[in-house]
Amino acid sequence: ESMNLRPHSAKTSALLCSTSKFLSRQSKNIASRPGEQRSVKMSAKVASPYLPDAPTDDKLPPIAKVYPHGIKSMSRGTTIYDAIHRLGTSFEEKPLGSASPYVKPGSVYYTFDGRTKRWDIVESHPSVGIVLFHRDLNAFLLVRQFRPAVYAAELRAALVAGLPPPSLAEGFTYELCAGLIDKAKNIKQICKEEIEEEVGFEVPLGNIHELASTVSSAGTSGAKHTMFYAEVDSSMQETGGGGLIDHAECIEVLALPLEESEAFVLDSSCSKSPGLMFGVIWAYHAIKAGKFSSVDGNKTQPLELRSVVAS
Repeated sequence: ESMNLRPHSAKTSALLCSTSKFLSRQSKNIASRPGEQRSVKMSAKVASPYLPDAPTDDKLPPIAKVYPHGIKSMSRGTTIYDAIHRLGTSFEEKPLGSASPYVKPGSVYYTFDGRTKRWDIVESHPSVGIVLFHRDLNAFLLVRQFRPAVYAAELRAALVAGLPPPSLAEGFTYELCAGLIDKAKNIKQICKEEIEEEVGFEVPLGNIHELASTVSSAGTSGAKHTMFYAEVDSSMQETGGGGLIDHAECIEVLALPLEESEAFVLDSSCSKSPGLMFGVIWAYHAIKAGKFSSVDGNKTQPLELRSVVAS
């Protein structure tokens, strides 16, 4: 995986990652939402979790590394191996050259002890994250995708240490199904649409339950992140998910067994988001403690939220 790396200015203050676009090899049918046209999801529907064939290219990470702790794929065409093959060999860091619809760098000025202080910030959208538990599989549904910012950080660290560029696999992260609140819609409706797009399940709004809100990137952004919980079963699966073609998304849906979830969260070799760590650990202990309406403390019936921590 040789990378065509170019030096960047010492004045770089923001990251613009240039990679080859994910090219669609899927259907060109169009699915519409009110007021907009959106491309169909990327992945073919998969009924049962599976492990992809072991790669024959020794430059690709082995199965055991990218599917640890009993994790299996629920995607066809958007696995980590598919995404790596579709990534190009160009990765370049530049200053932010034009306005971004997602982030806006800036500075704020305020007084403290009578003195004017400056703090550099990044204005960004608030967001949602959804912990998804699949009752039939007794597993959490996670997503995995290539994150240019994560790979850029790994690449910079390697260059500082005098090491060769890391594998592209180091830029993939495990995450909850999530999305930006960048449209004038009910927040639960945004969750519902993100679940459909990324994971491929049709979840009634009444089955999506708000857990808590947090502050993301308190030192730079401070945007609100609201977390939700929803349970699904096989009857709710409509598509393979995988993200949207017109957004150049290539998202792999993963099934993480309930009994492996705590070990997975605490495994530092698995790059993951803080929201995933909180959400999965909360749900794991809630399920095991019978805080939901349950049959045996493991497999759950329709959700009944109760406090996990004693008041």
